[in-house]
Amino acid sequence: MQYTDLTRKELQREYSRLTRKYTDFIRQPVELDLTTEDSLPGCANRRAVKHFGTVLDKELRDTGAAHPAQAPDAVAALATMPGCAHRTVELCRKAGVRFDAIDHCTVLARTIPEDIRSDELTHVASVFAVSARMAALESLQGTLMRA
Repeated sequence: MQYTDLTRKELQREYSRLTRKYTDFIRQPVELDLTTEDSLPGCANRRAVKHFGTVLDKELRDTGAAHPAQAPDAVAALATMPGCAHRTVELCRKAGVRFDAIDHCTVLARTIPEDIRSDELTHVASVFAVSARMAALESLQGTLMRA
């Protein structure tokens, strides 16, 4: 379901559903900083990067909230809806996960720790996906309110 195709009521319902999920993240935050540049570029755990991307694809598919992007100085880059990158990063930080917003629509994970467990990485990807979706919904709801 593309968020841009939803009615105001459907947007509000989806936002309420995601807010409940996000509240669970806040209650049990994972402290992880993905903003530190990798001292040896390209040595990131490729399996972890692929897993991260798979979880994001599953959680973001068809929403239009964010999608993978290319960035030479990061292990993962995501393009959010225009104007949503900083809000996405802010929501992630409140849940204990630090990403970098480099402009109004690009969020970077500059490194993924070598020793991260699969369940932790799934959680981190879910935090990002829910945060990106919430930021997109907030932006769309604001647009509808001004119309």
